[in-house]
Amino acid sequence: MRSLLTALLAAALSLSACSPPAQQGEPAIWRIADADSEVWLYGTVHLLPPDLRWRGPRMEAAFAAAEELVTETDTSAASMQATAQLVQELGALPPGERLSDRLSAGEAERLAEQARALGLDPAALERQRPWLAALQLSYAAVTRAGHRAEAGVETVLIAEAHTRSMPQSFLETPEQQIRILADLTPADQVRFLSATLREIDAGDETLAAMDAAWARGDVGELERLLAPQWQAAGRGIHEAVILNRNRDWADQIAARLEGSGRVFIAVGAAHLVGEDSVVDLLRARGIAVEGP
Repeated sequence: MRSLLTALLAAALSLSACSPPAQQGEPAIWRIADADSEVWLYGTVHLLPPDLRWRGPRMEAAFAAAEELVTETDTSAASMQATAQLVQELGALPPGERLSDRLSAGEAERLAEQARALGLDPAALERQRPWLAALQLSYAAVTRAGHRAEAGVETVLIAEAHTRSMPQSFLETPEQQIRILADLTPADQVRFLSATLREIDAGDETLAAMDAAWARGDVGELERLLAPQWQAAGRGIHEAVILNRNRDWADQIAARLEGSGRVFIAVGAAHLVGEDSVVDLLRARGIAVEGP
């Protein structure tokens, strides 16, 4: 969960002390085909160490064959300029309110400690709603460890799609993504921040393990690592951040199969693994999905 929406935050504004080995990876990929259409589903990580070699032969062949790239949202410069303003508007607390007033004394102390350790100003975080403070902390943690948005899968694929004059489309608008967290209940926003603090406290082993499991296409291990994070965050956050979006995306993908063409869909890996994943939902509709 630590990488949730952090790529969007990085453009607008998933803690490893060392990068995974620079060996050839092959993240999981799924394929759906009928008489006149072919769709690939590719699970991504939004921020990655620049030296992680994630491009395997199955992904390369699928992307080369695709006629259109679909990603979660529009991260172009123009879109992100508008998004940055919205983030500040929705993420600011009302005048006179402080973030620490919404936290326990222990959580407020941990927040200040983590902020200082990550090079953030605790006083600036005091003016933010819990969801935005959580994103700021998460982004600072992964970038300090060497993960970069420009090395993330979507950034790389979007640049190549531009070079190929490949059509691009999106499953959501940036505003929809921001409002996923901004519209959480006050209690769930605090839970989201608390879960983020716990993840950062846990150190770098979990994120390093996630990077490695993703890069080698180990869906079972990725599920095992993600499950406790969503359990800690709570059902409301899991519904808003993952499950509701999975249902919407499954609807969109099923609708695409009514048309024709070859489409490469790249979305966060957390949406393609585990119970009620996009893959599970499509299979439940009777759609044959090849892959793990």
